[in-house]
Amino acid sequence: MSQSILRFLAAATLYINLILAVLLVLISAAPSVARPREDAAKPPITAVVFSSDYSCVIAASQRGLVIQDWPSLAHKRTKDLDMDSIHDVSLSPDGKHLLVAGGSPGDGGVVQMRNWPELELVRSWTEHSDVVYKIAWRGDGLEWASASWDGFCRICMTGAPKSHTTIKSHSGPVFAAAYLSDASIATAGGDRTIAVSSPSSGEPVRILRQHTASVHSLVQQPTSRDGSERLLASASDDRTVRFWQPSIGRMVRFHRFTNMPRSIAWTHDGRWLMVGCDDGSVVQLDPLLLTTKVISQQEAGVSNVAVSANNESLCISVGAKIIAIQLDR
Repeated sequence: MSQSILRFLAAATLYINLILAVLLVLISAAPSVARPREDAAKPPITAVVFSSDYSCVIAASQRGLVIQDWPSLAHKRTKDLDMDSIHDVSLSPDGKHLLVAGGSPGDGGVVQMRNWPELELVRSWTEHSDVVYKIAWRGDGLEWASASWDGFCRICMTGAPKSHTTIKSHSGPVFAAAYLSDASIATAGGDRTIAVSSPSSGEPVRILRQHTASVHSLVQQPTSRDGSERLLASASDDRTVRFWQPSIGRMVRFHRFTNMPRSIAWTHDGRWLMVGCDDGSVVQLDPLLLTTKVISQQEAGVSNVAVSANNESLCISVGAKIIAIQLDR
């Protein structure tokens, strides 16, 4: 190969390398354009509740409230709330008021009452010194209870500016509350116990101690299947759901799951307890025979379960998603 050709190839190679170097400098200096993430993080749903006519579902997250049509789940409206965290929403028995519970961890708890369906603020309560986890209405809607991380359950009349009774039956945070009657309320918490107390005096009547880890959910059976006392169901981090006769403090039976039960809800006839679990399963549990049936399997943990009218379907939440599940009738 002649010397002239070699010199030409060397010059061409040098020229190409210079062009590539200039291009690399230009690319690195160009402003980067942020692409929107298709999987942009959305806050998980922390609570769901049906409207009184079951025409829509109200879902709460750290962004506020989202109202969706049922069962199509078409978006109807969004309501931003001035709360750092939201843990529960509960509609009054007459369907006219919505309680929203939450607050700022380590700073204070908040309960807001809003009219429904306008969602205008009626009143706020800020007596708790830490986040409020659960709200429970008395059957007549004239009184409600709030369970908080501060270790207290406060009882308040619907129109009153402050609570009239403070229940201190637990040695740790209180995660759940459920009225058993006008004169009796059950609370549960991080001390692994369920306390049955008087909402008028705040005094404990009995303490139920069978759970071996924090108790995070309490729901009373809407109606008894055999005419006996309505059962109280509890779900715990010990991976059990337990059934109680609260008037005498007796645990009648329990079922141990392979994964933690996150949320529980009775069907309206009291025949089944629907259990959302940490492994994404939704389980139908017979409270008498303790037989189970997996009716849905999701990709992640089921944090909320609500039963629609006539036990036709379930509304569940998985992460930031609301899902409708049809039930066999």
